[in-house]
Amino acid sequence: MKVSNLLGKAKGSALLLLGTASVVVSMDANAIPVFARQTGFKCVACHVGGMFPQLTSLGRMFKLTGYTMGNRPNLDGLEVQNDYPPVAIMVQGAKQYYNNTSHSVNGNAPSSSADLQVVSLFAGGKITDNFGAFMQWTGQKYANLQSGSQVGYNAASIDNTEFRYADRTVTPNSDLILGAYINNRAMMSDVWNNFGAWESGWINYFNAGNAQAPTTYLMGESSQHAAVGVGGYFFKNKTWYGELAVYKSPTHGPFSVLTAGATSVGNTGVTSLLEPSPYFRFAYNKEWGANSFEAGVHGMMSYVYGTPLFGTSNSQPGGPVSAYHDIGLDAQYQYVLDPHYFAAHARVTRELMNNTPGVANWQGLIAQNATDNLTETYMDATYVYEAKYGAQLSYASATGSSDTGLYAMGVNGAGSPTGSPNWTSWTPNIFWQPYQNLRIGYMYTYYTQMGGVNSGNGLVFNAAKFSPQNFNTSMLYVGFIY
Repeated sequence: MKVSNLLGKAKGSALLLLGTASVVVSMDANAIPVFARQTGFKCVACHVGGMFPQLTSLGRMFKLTGYTMGNRPNLDGLEVQNDYPPVAIMVQGAKQYYNNTSHSVNGNAPSSSADLQVVSLFAGGKITDNFGAFMQWTGQKYANLQSGSQVGYNAASIDNTEFRYADRTVTPNSDLILGAYINNRAMMSDVWNNFGAWESGWINYFNAGNAQAPTTYLMGESSQHAAVGVGGYFFKNKTWYGELAVYKSPTHGPFSVLTAGATSVGNTGVTSLLEPSPYFRFAYNKEWGANSFEAGVHGMMSYVYGTPLFGTSNSQPGGPVSAYHDIGLDAQYQYVLDPHYFAAHARVTRELMNNTPGVANWQGLIAQNATDNLTETYMDATYVYEAKYGAQLSYASATGSSDTGLYAMGVNGAGSPTGSPNWTSWTPNIFWQPYQNLRIGYMYTYYTQMGGVNSGNGLVFNAAKFSPQNFNTSMLYVGFIY
């Protein structure tokens, strides 16, 4: 896209952004979300450069100790006249720009129009001295395939939700945290911002506005909020971390509220883990001065069923099953010392898939191979100055075995004639946070490979030919949280 065209289109977004900024200016500049109200800390204490969701060392300890740090009374001791209610709200608006503006390619995403796209309500924090919660409800105008929600088009539902119990024992020679949790998203327990909704790229495109690269089942959004996990963890001397959990899709009973019915039982086309699926993570953590470093291993074995039990009330496995065996390495580095804040992340996840050839899986796709493999790589680096001005560069890629049944057609209808899952993209992102409640930014995603095609017009959609660069996408966005 030419710079002159971009500047012209950006004029329409200026009113949206300036209007939101004027609302925030009229509010208390020290207004902060629910956890910050509980602790009394500014956003920069728990988030790198004040840029949520990236956690600092203090932010990680807050989560690992069960969201209970701070002087706020237990939930039953809150006084309406003296205490803030334990709730917060987040609003996201954006204007997206596409190199390819065909509505048949962009799905139901807006055509270069400014839109209020997501509203999230949060509640949680300290319930007792050892027990706390993080709860999120999200409503959105467009089906959000990448930024952490399974809420569908023009719908609202429960989102990332977790309850934690933690006990910390500190002696002159030891510091040990033991904890347990129940949540509705594998990897929601992550405190190093390597996975899922907690990745440092806190906002992404909406619906099919940009091309969606193949992802492992563990990292993909389709696996989220459709299962409930029970896990336990330890953190020894701020150095050694270990975690084990088991996830399963509840089809009825009290835990089904955490999935909002997002299972294949009674809801076609959505994944179900009708057999226990184990998840693990182990990590080494080191902190010195303003620096911190983490390196770890993660993995999950997922047994995913299709929709054989649609409309029934039992939870017995049946029908086509796909087994996904994921294992990977992850790392993080941080430097946090005002006015400079820096963070970098790297993750590689390898997946082995066992398919049922000739039978439609839970996605409605018919794999041609009995087994497939996919390797997903993600890296990013973020710099923030004075907790106000920031820039980020992220890299994402997928490589693996070709399967025309799984990868011949991309989300945007871009067809790879060889069924290759090989995709590569780069995303620079610049942002400004004039107040700790408000962030304004611009991001651009450039595709260097899609469906195994690096250049030329090797991608086919409805007999029309495209290059990977035809799907480049940019977005001018604003995020507000209070």
